[in-house]
Amino acid sequence: MDYLLGFLTLVGVSALIYLSYKKEKPQEDGRIKELESELKAEKSRKDELAGKNKQLFAQLTKLEAANTELSKRTAKYEAEEAKHKKELEQKIEKLDVSQKALEDERTRIRREDEERMQEELAERDRMWAEHEERVLKYLTEVCAMPEYSFDTYTNNNLPESFDGRLKPDFMIEFLDQFVIFDAKISRSDNFQNYITTQVKSTAAKIKGNNKIYGVVFLVVPTDAIGELKKLSYYEEGYSFFIISMEALAPVLASLKKIQNYEFAEKMDPKERENIINLIAEFDQHINLRNAMNLVLAQHGINVLEKAEKLPEELQEDIKLKKGKMRIIKVNETDLKPLMISTERQQKQIDKIVKPKPKVKKPDMDSAESLLE
Repeated sequence: MDYLLGFLTLVGVSALIYLSYKKEKPQEDGRIKELESELKAEKSRKDELAGKNKQLFAQLTKLEAANTELSKRTAKYEAEEAKHKKELEQKIEKLDVSQKALEDERTRIRREDEERMQEELAERDRMWAEHEERVLKYLTEVCAMPEYSFDTYTNNNLPESFDGRLKPDFMIEFLDQFVIFDAKISRSDNFQNYITTQVKSTAAKIKGNNKIYGVVFLVVPTDAIGELKKLSYYEEGYSFFIISMEALAPVLASLKKIQNYEFAEKMDPKERENIINLIAEFDQHINLRNAMNLVLAQHGINVLEKAEKLPEELQEDIKLKKGKMRIIKVNETDLKPLMISTERQQKQIDKIVKPKPKVKKPDMDSAESLLE
């Protein structure tokens, strides 16, 4: 029964569905056509989108390939940039090391130059400090020689009734008057201005003093002569001559020759002419020597200016080499015998011009006989 009842129910439901389907079929067909039309439109849009998708995919593929290539190039550039940066840092590091080494070298050279200049200044100060003492000592020794025999005075030993305000370094008595010799030294950078000032101040002090002879000698170190462009002055009626210590002996010899004739009217005309010629020759010799020193000094300056145009590396080497060189010193004991004796000077010249042969004459004769 149960099976039968289920079967009948199933048949009834199927019948109802059939009747319902049959009733709604016309409407369903119209809906299907509409759906088919929409489906075709959707398919058309799908195909269109598929085409566009393929096109976009192709473009995307190209873009990915370009992006890959760009990434490779970027990576290459970054690698090269890193390499260049590293090389640049290494070069900068080497440059810093070289710069420091150069600065250290410059500092060392500067320090050596300063030390050398200090030594030169100290040596110059020492020589100039001794200049006055050396001049006074030399004048005292020369004036005491028989061929000169002048009465001498210093600022610590002035003649009686002499104006005590005047303190000349050294004086000799000459024809009832006194010839002044003053040793001059200075730390001034402009030695010429210093000498000019000294001439004017000395002239102002001795002006109107009938005891002072009309010629005054200012004695400066030999190496300072080359710094002076003017070596003679005329101030307040007095003639001033700037001379080195080497010129003292000739000057004293000239004054002694004049002193041997107390009055000009008693002189023999020939002797008087000889004295004038002698003084003129001394004057010419001293001025010529001074002029030669100035010309040679200027030539030396020109040579040094040429040296300054050399490459900097050579100049540095030259400075280093020059800094190690010693300053040539002249032994006073070698100069003094030559300064006070013309005979010794001539002998020294003969040794240079006419040197004696090292081979003895008998040996030369023997050698010549063998050759014959």
